[in-house]
Amino acid sequence: MPITSSAKKAMKQSETKRSRNRRYTALYKETLKAFEQAIKTGSTEGMTILSKLYSRVDTLVKKNILHRNNASRKKSRFSKMLKSVSSKA
Repeated sequence: MPITSSAKKAMKQSETKRSRNRRYTALYKETLKAFEQAIKTGSTEGMTILSKLYSRVDTLVKKNILHRNNASRKKSRFSKMLKSVSSKA
């Protein structure tokens, strides 16, 4: 347990940031699961979900939860996944 007042404040700030980060990460994961499901079933909603997924990833970058290069790599992989499915169909 923290003893000094600055350590107590740091713990409180850390917990606040953690809960906020978990909320944004959960939203991203929900959208990712929907995207993967759309790809698996060959749904036509893949493009709209991809757009929403890009938005979620950009939000994570803006909130400093993801690094911009990591986000760029993820977005590239998502578009590659969608392209591979649409080329088969």
